[in-house]
Amino acid sequence: MSRNFLTTVSGRDIPGVIKSLAQATRRAGGSWLACKLIKLDGQFAAIMSVAVDKNKEVQLKSTLEKKFPDLQFIYAHTNVIGNEATKTIQLMVDCIDRPGLTGDLSNILTNLDIGVEAMECKRFTMEGINDMVFSAKLTLAVQETAESEVIAGEIEALAEEIRVNVL
Repeated sequence: MSRNFLTTVSGRDIPGVIKSLAQATRRAGGSWLACKLIKLDGQFAAIMSVAVDKNKEVQLKSTLEKKFPDLQFIYAHTNVIGNEATKTIQLMVDCIDRPGLTGDLSNILTNLDIGVEAMECKRFTMEGINDMVFSAKLTLAVQETAESEVIAGEIEALAEEIRVNVL
């Protein structure tokens, strides 16, 4: 019987480390169903959905940790939740930065029962206005009937200066 789990791996970004992780997973009888990777400032973090025979799960995790002692591993079992029809939308959110903005944005999405697939945020100073600007690219999992413009409007209601573009 196959078992699925998520593993989050992080550490120093060494050339070939992702390929080596994938090969070690295959040799131990597992396979990656999906993977998301980010690299930043010489470090990397990846989250992988892994499938492995239930009897080989402990061995696979042990093998990875022994083969890659400088990496950090966190594991979580997945729960399959209904087959609700969903689609993915992408939004770009831009505004003047302020304390609590990311939390307010997360609360709106939670209240709308929207899943965040990916969120890339940047804060930077913009010439001419001398204020910090917040910019976020969101990839959201929404119900098939959801309208992107309605979701954008809910986010724009946070503050007058927030602009949301549907990509």
